[in-house]
Amino acid sequence: MNSYSHNFAVSVGRQLGSGGRNVALAIARKMDIAFYDKEIITQAAKDSGLAPEYFEKVDEKPSFPIVGGLAGLNIPFYSTGVLNTDYYLGNNNLFQIQSRTVEMLAEKGPGVFVGRCADYILREHPRMLTVFITADLDDRIERLSKLLSISADEAASQIKECDRKRAEYYNYYTFKKWGDAASYQLCLSTSLFGEEETADLIVSIVRDKLLKD
Repeated sequence: MNSYSHNFAVSVGRQLGSGGRNVALAIARKMDIAFYDKEIITQAAKDSGLAPEYFEKVDEKPSFPIVGGLAGLNIPFYSTGVLNTDYYLGNNNLFQIQSRTVEMLAEKGPGVFVGRCADYILREHPRMLTVFITADLDDRIERLSKLLSISADEAASQIKECDRKRAEYYNYYTFKKWGDAASYQLCLSTSLFGEEETADLIVSIVRDKLLKD
């Protein structure tokens, strides 16, 4: 990977079907930096000693408890007792574990973080760009329909449900409003720019605003 004189992070929030993940991947590729999406879950599970399924069940979804036997699990982050029961593990505790993982990944070097409230978790990062990727609804439906080989109606239904869950998750943990321009430093539409040009614009801003002294 490229060696930069400054550590920095790019957080990418996105609507389902907007191509936001592809934009994030393109940013990481163009800048030759780390990319974190589902990798956050994998690493959080590895670091905490919990099964990935615990994190996957609540990944960017509204809060609900997970009940199960957790005796004997090694959770090094929280020796102070944040996880203080063998029988109950809720979203809040999982979010704290995942948040610490995001912080540790950001400390390792430059990276692009997709969703999972990374903009809020890394809000104290000295060189951070928060981005939200959107697109026209018709474009989102068409993109998702092609990607999953489903009907337009099915795609529209999935988009509505996913947007609802992501909004509830983000709003609950950040006290901000998901998808609202005031919650981010930059909002861009792939319907206007396309995925590659959107990524190019973000890379240009990162180089101009985050990497100059």
